[in-house]
Amino acid sequence: MKQKSKLLLIYNIILFLFTGFVLLYEFVIPHGGYVIDDPEIVIEAPSEELIYPGTIPSTLQSGTVIGTYTSDYMIITIYQIRAYSSNVYVADVVVSDAQLILSALAYNSFGGSNVTQTVSEMATDHDAIFAINADYASHYNEGFVIKNGKILRSSASGRDAAVLYKDGSFNSLTESDSNINDILDDGAWQLWSFGPVLIKNGVSVASVNDGLQRSAANNPRSAIGYVDTNHFMFVTVDGRSTSSTGVDIEELADIMASLNCTEAYNFDGGGSATMWFDNEVVNNPSEGDERGVGDCVYISKA
Repeated sequence: MKQKSKLLLIYNIILFLFTGFVLLYEFVIPHGGYVIDDPEIVIEAPSEELIYPGTIPSTLQSGTVIGTYTSDYMIITIYQIRAYSSNVYVADVVVSDAQLILSALAYNSFGGSNVTQTVSEMATDHDAIFAINADYASHYNEGFVIKNGKILRSSASGRDAAVLYKDGSFNSLTESDSNINDILDDGAWQLWSFGPVLIKNGVSVASVNDGLQRSAANNPRSAIGYVDTNHFMFVTVDGRSTSSTGVDIEELADIMASLNCTEAYNFDGGGSATMWFDNEVVNNPSEGDERGVGDCVYISKA
């Protein structure tokens, strides 16, 4: 009887250790993937002085400027505004060349499991002036991925993707109706696969009834918006706190529209929503500290 109890105890210990390892391996321990080299790009100096195009949106004129950075290649202004009982952080970005909008991967690795870094860490590693969390491409097993002009995954998903082209234009498309090689041949520089699309051809297409439960909930959010050639709005909305409730997907689209965006696309949100500028996080991530994510969009000092 004692021998049987001892064997049962040993069995239970082995089962516990094995189960613990499987759970850690599946959800915690980083593994797999392959290293992606940073792009080697040469940006020509602008032939004339870079000036802000048009008029600053009235939504931003009534906001608070919390940071600026200007050079021959870019104009970046960080604002804090208030909308829908939430703190909203906006990076108004004008660049001389769309290839200044770059993607970083956690530890420069793609395709593995549990490989994450904070936006701050990735931004620091790439000598960035600005960064924001993106689509968390490694979170999915399918969906187009183009980072810095290279195809990293070619299997289509049922999602809509957003594409930034080398000529500074921007568009959204349905992956299942598209060919990723054709997209690259058309000059794609970055492609994000998360969504949903917020604004298409100047019209809000966001809906809280799109079948995604997260779309109807008030959540922290991050998004990219396109105003015109080489002019972008990056937005992070705080949420899940008494001072900032967060927004649903339609409210996020309304914010992007108020920033004169003719195209806009939803990035990963929740605890991942993070905006970083000039060596510090400017928003208040909902979990208190930054969450590790798979990738970010960044702009290097130039």
